[in-house]
Amino acid sequence: MTFRAYYMFDSYPVGWEQDNYDRWLFTRDDRIIRKRTKGQRNLTVHDLPENRLEWLEPETDYLYLTTADELGWRLKRKRGYDRPALEAEFERYKREMIRHNAPSFYVGDECVEVPQRTNALKATTLDDWLLALQEVIRSRVSRLKNGISPPMPTGPSFDTKALADIILTNQFPARDADLIPCHALWGFPCSAFDHLAVAMLEVIPEDAECALNITELVENDCVYCFEDLILAGEESTLA
Repeated sequence: MTFRAYYMFDSYPVGWEQDNYDRWLFTRDDRIIRKRTKGQRNLTVHDLPENRLEWLEPETDYLYLTTADELGWRLKRKRGYDRPALEAEFERYKREMIRHNAPSFYVGDECVEVPQRTNALKATTLDDWLLALQEVIRSRVSRLKNGISPPMPTGPSFDTKALADIILTNQFPARDADLIPCHALWGFPCSAFDHLAVAMLEVIPEDAECALNITELVENDCVYCFEDLILAGEESTLA
C-alpha cells in the first residue's frame, strides 16, 4: 500500500510524495500534532466514513505548519522566489509552449497534440491564470482525490472557468522537459514547485495555513520524526 505526504496551501493539495517526503521550507519547529474528528477530514484529500456514526470519532494529524506570510518570506529569502520570479517563469513557459504551436501531451498512454494550450497562453496574462487558480481552490476539486480532468476548452476566448479547467488537466508534457511540472496542478503555466508556491501565496490570505501533512507516513511507521512530540504528549497525559 502507498502512503503519502501532502503539501497543502489553505487546505488545498498542490503536491504530494509517496512513502517519504522532502521537508522543503518547513522546519522542525513547525511540527504540530493536532486532534480533530473524522467528520472534519479535508475532503480534497480523504472521504468521510460511510457510517455517519464514525464522524465524531477522533483522528490525529501530524503536520509541519506555518502561515502563508511566513512561507512567502522563506521562499524569497532562502530560495529567491517571489512575484517577479513567477512573472519571468510565466513568460518562459509561454515562449516554450508557443514555440511548439501544438505541443504534445500524454493523455493516459496516448500522445496527442493540444493546440488549445498554446492558444490559451497567447490570449491570457498571468493575472488571468491567478484568478483561475483562485477558482480552483474555491471549488475544492482536486486531481488528487477526484481523478478528474475537465474537457479541454476550445477557445478562441478563455475565461476564468476555462483556465481553471486547464489547470486541473491530466495532460502531461510528452517531449519537452522544460514544460514538465514538478507539482500537482499540471495545467498551471509554470514548471517548478517553488513557482507554483508563489502563485498560491498570491491568491490565499496571508494568515492562511500552509502545511506539510505527513499523517499517513507517521501512522504507518514510514517515518519517525514526530516520536519526541508523541512521547511528550503521552507523558503530559500521564502527569
